[in-house]
Amino acid sequence: MRFPCEYIASTMLPSLRIRIAHDLRSKGKSQNEIAKLLGVKQPVIVSYLQKNIAETGDEKINHHLDALSESISNMLFTQEPLDKVMRTICTKCKSLRVEGPLCYIHKTILPQLEIYHKCDICSGYKELPSLEDRSIILSELKAIFTQLSTHPTFYKWVPEIGSQLAQSDKKAKDLDDIASYPGRIIKVKEKIVTVSNPEFGSSKTMSSLLLWLRDKQSDIHWVLSFKNKPELYKKIEHLKIPYLSTDSIDSKWEQTLKQSAKDPIIFSMRVLLDSGSSGYEAIGYVFARTAEELLDLVNKIFT
Repeated sequence: MRFPCEYIASTMLPSLRIRIAHDLRSKGKSQNEIAKLLGVKQPVIVSYLQKNIAETGDEKINHHLDALSESISNMLFTQEPLDKVMRTICTKCKSLRVEGPLCYIHKTILPQLEIYHKCDICSGYKELPSLEDRSIILSELKAIFTQLSTHPTFYKWVPEIGSQLAQSDKKAKDLDDIASYPGRIIKVKEKIVTVSNPEFGSSKTMSSLLLWLRDKQSDIHWVLSFKNKPELYKKIEHLKIPYLSTDSIDSKWEQTLKQSAKDPIIFSMRVLLDSGSSGYEAIGYVFARTAEELLDLVNKIFT
């Protein structure tokens, strides 16, 4: 199996870098300046400049690389923003892959692909989330954290290992479809803080837990972990919040979740309370369909 990215990394990009180096040298840039712009060591630039451009790359895409390298070298010379430079290269790469010369080259390298007359591998799947959708989720996570940070008592319920807050998109099927705080939410005196911004695919545990419940309740999108205390059981029962009790979930993860999924309460559950075990802290998890429901449950349980 040979991926198109292999050809791009081994042939296209090295050839493009060589061309950019030659272009920048012709514009009067020194070897050290070129090395800094391309993010490599000066000896690498020496080797680039010693190469004959005509002997690099692939004749099927060389004229594309010539035009692209000229564009990129001009952008680097005039100090255009880095994101603009990268976007230009990535956009051109994709255009060459989608029904372009790189598509033809890939099918030559991997003849088995010839049977796919409408190959859409490089164009991506339609169900992939948009940048806008993911930006909204990250913004909502930050907004909920702000609400939690101003809650009068939530800091008392942050576990010793820190709390975790996660949110999934509407079609979450994989760990990468769920965003959370990589460094967790930690308690500092009577305040809670985070050490980093939320990211997608950063918490295997919380993502797995959310996907597990979404298998039974597809409209669940939020999960928040907290310190489980003995008094919670009676309070949650009094509030009539559907909950599930587990034992040693951290040490028997798959076994516990598989067994718990058989309990009828799984279809309405909003809280999971684990009693912990030797070496493992007692942790609880609150689930919600919306941010509003999550905050409502937090206010009811932790106030």
